Amino acid sequence: MSFLSRWRPGHLLLAWTGYWLLLLAVALGPALPSILRATRAGNHGEINLSVGDAGISLTVKEMGRLLWSGSIGLLPAALWIALPPLVVWLIWLNARSARDRAFTSRVPS
Repeated sequence: MSFLSRWRPGHLLLAWTGYWLLLLAVALGPALPSILRATRAGNHGEINLSVGDAGISLTVKEMGRLLWSGSIGLLPAALWIALPPLVVWLIWLNARSARDRAFTSRVPS
């Protein structure tokens, strides 16, 4: 993971954005066909996203019939959103500080 030592903050932000977009695609990918079907012109569809004590829940209905339903607890959702970027940031900080230590040890006094 030495390539991380060459990253700038912009690279880190780009990596986080890519991760969050991929996470969104994986999380909503199975629901996407149902969402497109329910929102097609001429259909009577309903999409409900709710956040409460039980977590985050998404339901998709067409003419009162349930097409898709999914939910996740708040703690698992928070961990999926925040933990991987935090770990990458910590590894990046460690790689940069190791690079800086190596650079300062080569500079003659």
